[in-house]
Amino acid sequence: MELISQYWHQIVFLIGMIIVAVRLKAEVTSLRKDVDVIQGRDTYVETVKHRAQLDVHEKQLTALWQFCNKLRDSLK
Repeated sequence: MELISQYWHQIVFLIGMIIVAVRLKAEVTSLRKDVDVIQGRDTYVETVKHRAQLDVHEKQLTALWQFCNKLRDSLK
């Protein structure tokens, strides 16, 4: 009993650290599952595809405006 009363603060600190370590491990496991789900969706590939489609649409709009401007200039 004397041992416990003499080292109680170290024992409490050790128990607290074990609790914190277990909770952190659970959080890391949960976050790892979330990251795996996100990576499984191929979001980067989808983003690249959408970016390519957006670039094509921008080029088409630019070409359309250039055509309209040329047509307007030719009618003057």
